[in-house]
Amino acid sequence: MATVKLSRAMSAGAALNYAEGKDRLKETDRIWLRDQGVDAALVAKLSDRAVARGGENVDLNHVRGQMRATRELFGNRGKTQAFRVIQSFGPEDFNAADPAAWQQVNALGVELGRRIAPNHEIAVYTHLDGDGHKLHNHIIINAPNLITGRKYHHQNDFARVAAINDTLACEHGLSVIQHHSQQQERHTLVERKISAKGAYVWKDDLRSRIDSVMQDSRTIDFRAFSAHLSEKGVTVHDRGQNVSYAFLDAQNKQRRVRGPKLGTSYEKEAITHELANRTQAREAQRLSEQEQQRVINAHRATEQRKYQTQSRERTAQQREPNLASATQNFERLANTSGHMEQKARSMGTHYRQLRQRIKTAIKPLAAELQR
Repeated sequence: MATVKLSRAMSAGAALNYAEGKDRLKETDRIWLRDQGVDAALVAKLSDRAVARGGENVDLNHVRGQMRATRELFGNRGKTQAFRVIQSFGPEDFNAADPAAWQQVNALGVELGRRIAPNHEIAVYTHLDGDGHKLHNHIIINAPNLITGRKYHHQNDFARVAAINDTLACEHGLSVIQHHSQQQERHTLVERKISAKGAYVWKDDLRSRIDSVMQDSRTIDFRAFSAHLSEKGVTVHDRGQNVSYAFLDAQNKQRRVRGPKLGTSYEKEAITHELANRTQAREAQRLSEQEQQRVINAHRATEQRKYQTQSRERTAQQREPNLASATQNFERLANTSGHMEQKARSMGTHYRQLRQRIKTAIKPLAAELQR
């Protein structure tokens, strides 16, 4: 059966160092592996506690520096730098002496981390040491979300994480313990007896109304949660750290109960945390849609520039014949002008010669008249 534990890490580096367990695999564990028939050459190569490694959104060779840079980028200077999830598997599901199982368990750890905290940096290290040599993952989740920069909060998130782990186990045909679902709702002995007879249980009625509101896509924050419950006849009283619910049941009796009496899923912190996760998911989707729109706009701008370039090229090609014709006309005009200039010069010479001949001819006549 697959189980989980959650905790926070004030130092992500320390959590990663412990999870990797560099050169810390005990000789007793090597002996155990050899006694179980694991290839001696493979065992000789093992030195770290982590017999398998994997991750999401990280380069495992530079995971410490990468996670630190991400925290600095988003201004993550709080006391909590990362979160740890320990995911354990029983021998009925995986044999710790099977090297193939090491990689399978590690892959399950990566998938669990991805589902718990999407868009986070996640490193997963698989161990086989400890009591009973049960395979287990140390999942280190860096605090900031890579898209929004907001921290993942683990407080009161055990029920959600356990449910995700159970779903993952069922998908892979692994055994599942049943106490997680029992922690979600709290039924008194009287309620169980009444329910067993098929009679009306007002708390189940109330839970059903709350569940339907939480499944409503319009429920985006606690104010909307209260408003939509009011539409279903339920009044939510905010009591600071928790809430109570009041409504008129099917038997026309006024009922009032605090959230913890209904179960952990109906407590204020569990509800606000789930709504915050939805908001974060919507924000990530919105940012993703914006990015897609930016890509579309960039493509449109590229196509527009391409069209404008082609249009200018066509215009230039159309102008080329006109330019050639103008050039030819200019050349003809220049030739004509030159010819006319040459002709004018020739006529000028002829005029001067004619004038000279006239002067020469009239000289004797002028002399005769002077006598």
